[in-house]
Amino acid sequence: MSSWAERVHRRAADLGNVVTSCGHPATAPAYPYRLEKVKFGVPLEEVCKHNNNIPGPLLVLILKLNKESPNRRDVFRAPGHQGAMKKLIHFLQAGRLVNVDNYSVFTIASVLKKFLRKIPNGIFGRSGEMELFAINELQNEAEQTDRLHRLFASLPKYTQHLLVLLFGTFRVIASNAAHASTGMTSEALGVSVAPSFFQSCVSDGKTARMEDVLKFKVATKIMQHIIDKFATHDIFGRDNYEYYARVTGRILKVQDEWICSFQYPPPPRGKLAQQKYALQHSLEAEKTWLQCQCERWGLRP
Repeated sequence: MSSWAERVHRRAADLGNVVTSCGHPATAPAYPYRLEKVKFGVPLEEVCKHNNNIPGPLLVLILKLNKESPNRRDVFRAPGHQGAMKKLIHFLQAGRLVNVDNYSVFTIASVLKKFLRKIPNGIFGRSGEMELFAINELQNEAEQTDRLHRLFASLPKYTQHLLVLLFGTFRVIASNAAHASTGMTSEALGVSVAPSFFQSCVSDGKTARMEDVLKFKVATKIMQHIIDKFATHDIFGRDNYEYYARVTGRILKVQDEWICSFQYPPPPRGKLAQQKYALQHSLEAEKTWLQCQCERWGLRP
């Protein structure tokens, strides 16, 4: 390890000891020199075994995409830098500190797609993929939504969290496609990410079969459908939408209900109650601003 790296680790350890020791100096663990490892090619259960949730480094990558991708062209479609991808994957698997500012959103998106593609049997599992293909054949939209909701609810909690973060990010990107002229509509995203989610539509051989091509088209349609219905239908469940809002800091409107988990007390349920709640907080914010301006200009008695 170089002298510079040693100094960085030593300072991080000193800072970690100060922060984590506050109030519990005897039992506080030292700052970890290594982060959680993000392993490629292993079951998601093993990746998320620490605290039964998404590893911190993987979460940071998703949040960077959620923040910066909506205004960038061709994210998830344009390939990332191959050298930077290999370096980032090495750091993730080794559990080393990663400065995400050193990597473009294209590189991070490509690494994320590779991580999903390497999950054995895919993030949905073989039975989950078959269920999604069956749901796509349904004509009744309400029945489609209900079965999608039940399918996602049957998955482990860490899988639900990962899916709601991914599809929420896709939805933000698609929503800004026309305004920001990024070209990444829900259809374009579906085409770009479907192979990473549906392993059953990827041929094992070097030559794609017609069956695989047809499956890929259906998988693209399924991805587009979930992206479009992300907030208009209760697909993932309120707990997962609140998790998404809490982690990303974004506000969602799901079936005429606003969801934002960074305010206290939380907003009430019901459209009329939420309108009254929003009006009340709006008036309070305006009152606070006026008071600040009065104090600034010396107008208060």
